[in-house]
Amino acid sequence: MKTYHNGRFGGLLDSSTEIRFSNIIRWKLLERKSAPKREIKPLEVIDNSEQLSGSGDFICWLSHASFLIQLGGRRILIDPLFTHPPLYKRHSPFPYDIGQLGKIDYLLLSHAHYDHFDTPSIRAVAHHRPKAVVPLQMGKALGKILADIATHELDWYESYSENGLTITLVPAKHWSKRTPFDTNRILWGGYIIEYNGLTIYFAGDSASGEHFDDIGSRFDIDIALMPIGAYRPEYIMKHNHINPQEAYDAFRQLRAKTMIPMHYGTFRLSDEPIDEPLEWMERIASEHPGEIRFLRSGEVLEL
Repeated sequence: MKTYHNGRFGGLLDSSTEIRFSNIIRWKLLERKSAPKREIKPLEVIDNSEQLSGSGDFICWLSHASFLIQLGGRRILIDPLFTHPPLYKRHSPFPYDIGQLGKIDYLLLSHAHYDHFDTPSIRAVAHHRPKAVVPLQMGKALGKILADIATHELDWYESYSENGLTITLVPAKHWSKRTPFDTNRILWGGYIIEYNGLTIYFAGDSASGEHFDDIGSRFDIDIALMPIGAYRPEYIMKHNHINPQEAYDAFRQLRAKTMIPMHYGTFRLSDEPIDEPLEWMERIASEHPGEIRFLRSGEVLEL
């Protein structure tokens, strides 16, 4: 699947072309002030520090889209966000002190938006000298933060492998921007992580699309980490994100065995009440027992 065109990323999985600037202005200046609000219920935070310091394989949700995954004694940190992105308030605390995360061996970044590519959080783990696995053209931006970091850039369906661990960048329907002048100069995506017969899929940010079918046809996915928040107003957000029902539908497209929801309850990025995605996802889970595993912020799932 070709993704690079005349210095920019685009095509069918570039959602930036589907969002009208006039709609964004209308939403920001007029509609957002009248969006429904209710008392914010912080995420339940759990201290699993004993399991976190163990040597076994695990997945730990660190709130929002941040995960710490340990496989074969190596620690993979995905989209770390220890504080908050510019202009957004963190409504649930980060579950651990950064030092409790242990030595970070690999750093994975899904795309360049500030709630996934956070400069202070990346600097906070720099002393571990992790190997960074990132989408095409992200190396330069990352190098401005950590000048000597070992970086491996991937196109969609390209892989980085080391000692039985394989990390593959896979498509997402989204876009990229950090400044007014760099729209889609950096690729975006999700990740497939394979080790010792286990396959974990991290979706990053994505709208609905046939790419979920394609990913599911290429990989036998055991656990899918799926975003469920930031979906209102629909006429804007449907081009970038998925709501809980769409996330479950994508999970079925992937033909994965277990879904773990993420990207909710930490920041109010859009107009739905901050606890609505979890409530909606819980209703879906009740109709499909055994398919959806909820993690509390900080919870460790031993594999």
